[in-house]
Amino acid sequence: MEKGRRLLFWAGILFVFAVTSIVSIEAQGLEAQAKAVSEARVDAVTIDTLAKFEKLELPVVTFYHDQHTEALAKQGKDCASCHEKDADGKLSIKFKSLVDEDPDTIKTIYHNQCIGCHKDMVSAGQKSGPLDGQCRSCHTKNPAASEWQPISLDKSLHFRHVRGTGGDEKCQTCHHTYDEAAKELVADKGKEQNCRNCHMEQDRVVNEELTVRSYAMASHEKCVTCHMEYTAKKKASGPAKCAGCHSAASQAEMKVVENPERLMRGQPDHTLLVTVKDGKPQANMGPVPFDHKGHEEYVKDCRSCHVGEGSMDGKFFELAGDMHLKTNMQGCVGCHKAKQEEKPVCAGCHSQMRETKAPSKDSCAKCHVESAKELYVDGMIPEKEIEEAVAAELVSSRDKTVMTITDADIPEEIVIGALSDQYEPSKFPHRKIVKKLIADMQGDNMAGYFHGQDTLMCSGCHHNSPASKTPPKCASCHNKPFDPAKPDVPGLKAAYHGQCMGCHTAMQLEKPSNTTCSDAEGCHVKKK
Repeated sequence: MEKGRRLLFWAGILFVFAVTSIVSIEAQGLEAQAKAVSEARVDAVTIDTLAKFEKLELPVVTFYHDQHTEALAKQGKDCASCHEKDADGKLSIKFKSLVDEDPDTIKTIYHNQCIGCHKDMVSAGQKSGPLDGQCRSCHTKNPAASEWQPISLDKSLHFRHVRGTGGDEKCQTCHHTYDEAAKELVADKGKEQNCRNCHMEQDRVVNEELTVRSYAMASHEKCVTCHMEYTAKKKASGPAKCAGCHSAASQAEMKVVENPERLMRGQPDHTLLVTVKDGKPQANMGPVPFDHKGHEEYVKDCRSCHVGEGSMDGKFFELAGDMHLKTNMQGCVGCHKAKQEEKPVCAGCHSQMRETKAPSKDSCAKCHVESAKELYVDGMIPEKEIEEAVAAELVSSRDKTVMTITDADIPEEIVIGALSDQYEPSKFPHRKIVKKLIADMQGDNMAGYFHGQDTLMCSGCHHNSPASKTPPKCASCHNKPFDPAKPDVPGLKAAYHGQCMGCHTAMQLEKPSNTTCSDAEGCHVKKK
């Protein structure tokens, strides 16, 4: 009996020791993980390969790629330590395999290779990552905050790649199409398209066979591999680490080519934008003459407007959503509105204007030309040359001169005294401000075309009255004091301050600032 108790005692001690060891090991792993994720990172890669086969038992693994690349480099190892080469000698983006076979195989590869590498490093007396039993060190719900930034091949970066790979005749270096008959990728000279025309967010799988890689997978395989090859040949190249492309700091340091050569892919200098339904243009409203070449100068790349659906040699290239939607930054109205808010001289008025007001027919006619819809009657499609010629003529005929108002029609000074109590009436330098706004708009094509009416700019302040040289006073709508029966109409004092201070803020005026009330530069002088 005594011997049995002693055995039970030592068994308990061993059990406690084992549990303590496991907890200690796990705690050390968690401590290392916590240290690793203490700062926001750019190189976090989510390993969720098993998710497409089965429901995950543990959280996905967040793998810090640059951290591992740097650790391997110190040992004289490179990407081939983790990535295998295919039949063409290209590194696979997948870990220690070329294809994802089945869940058990994938799990075995990750566990054996990752933990095995960590064990080897520990045996060699080096610091390393989690070992057996430290599952939660990798499968954590709290990965590092991400500072990863998307990157696009804008006009400047694209031009640098064209020049670096041999010029416009070497487009096949990056661009290709799939030949169904030959079952291989081939060059399609002159018809190169955006990568996203084929490569979408997810892999395309047909009959359990991968037919088109995802955009992320395709771009990393192509770009990183090419960068590495150029570096090996001691040629100027791009980065091979995550942070080199996807950190804000690296992007800010990238060389920008001013005014790169125009990328010609069959796009017109001018065209007519028309609604298309079931593949046929609709003539229920006049098309919009569009200066395509002029707009190319203002955008970063084609995807600033186009969603990437369609072909370069097709009649219609799909745009992104509603062109009139103010929240659609790839549409006309949304983009124009954003430009208005970026430019202080525009923002002063446009930030104050009501967003819910429906556009007038005159406003529609500034873009839509009724006479041009005859080209599309009964679903007809005009020849490309005719369409471009008509669009060019209509664009060139636009008057882009900012209309001015004669000094005699602009009161030199407006005295605002309806609320004067503690302060003297405010003296508003009306003519000076109006003429300054008009002068600042001169030379701006968009401002010139859309401000073709001399009194239109008056609407910036006199927002609920017809455009006129003699608009009604503010007090005709805004009561003194605030009228609870009109909750959407501020009182006179709030209206004045909201309009004036809001304009000063939007125009980023320093003198007077929107909080300068009664000093020498302010609007109010205290009564004596």
